[in-house]
Amino acid sequence: MSKTITREYLAECIKKEIGLPRSECIKLIAFMLDDMSRALHEDGILKVPSLGTFKVRKKSSRLGRNPKTGIEALISERSVITFNASEKLKKRLNGR
Repeated sequence: MSKTITREYLAECIKKEIGLPRSECIKLIAFMLDDMSRALHEDGILKVPSLGTFKVRKKSSRLGRNPKTGIEALISERSVITFNASEKLKKRLNGR
């Protein structure tokens, strides 16, 4: 079963754990996510201890194919985010 972790869910977890008002928790989450996004945009890398590393990578333009029609099309150059899990996270996921 997959679970999507929303801002509201995170805010509720913080509220239960720390006891801050819900509105303050939502502001805190928004601030953290904005700061993380800004760090990725400016530095191209974001390390989160015990979780892993997010990196911005440039993908060159390439020729692709529409799977529905089979028509070739140029896929433009773009930036993508990659994630490498930390050793601590890998160990936790593997039950060690």
